[in-house]
Amino acid sequence: MGSPGYLLYEDDPKVDSWMKLMFAGIVLLFLIMGLVLLFEDTEAAFPMFGVAAFDAVLFRIVLPRRYQIYSDRIRIVLGGPFALNIPLSTVKEVKAASGAKAFAYSGVRFATSSKNVIEITRTRGCNYVISPSNRDVFLEQANRALEAKSHSR
Repeated sequence: MGSPGYLLYEDDPKVDSWMKLMFAGIVLLFLIMGLVLLFEDTEAAFPMFGVAAFDAVLFRIVLPRRYQIYSDRIRIVLGGPFALNIPLSTVKEVKAASGAKAFAYSGVRFATSSKNVIEITRTRGCNYVISPSNRDVFLEQANRALEAKSHSR
């Protein structure tokens, strides 16, 4: 394999307020249920606290932290040590997409907002939708990297 790619651009995900409220609401729901059960059925309360903690950790791990464009790949940085690398050699197109694709999409959805949605279509492997904070700059940088990658082949 060739030399590792170098970072060209990095952006944070755009996260809608309703999305933040939904994730916080899910965790709070189980915390409140645990508190209510603490006074009625202590054996049932602790699993509720466990579910709240599990959900909080799960959301922290699977939600994107950054979107990065390297000279050879697009990288979706998740929580902790986790990241997803999409080789540019498998990317067919990077384009703006409708906000509806943030909710319903046949590929993998890493969009945390219905605004600034970008679709990454691939020649092989799963397609992705993401929502960087600055869609226009991300698209420009991604397409520039794709063009440079196709010229270097």
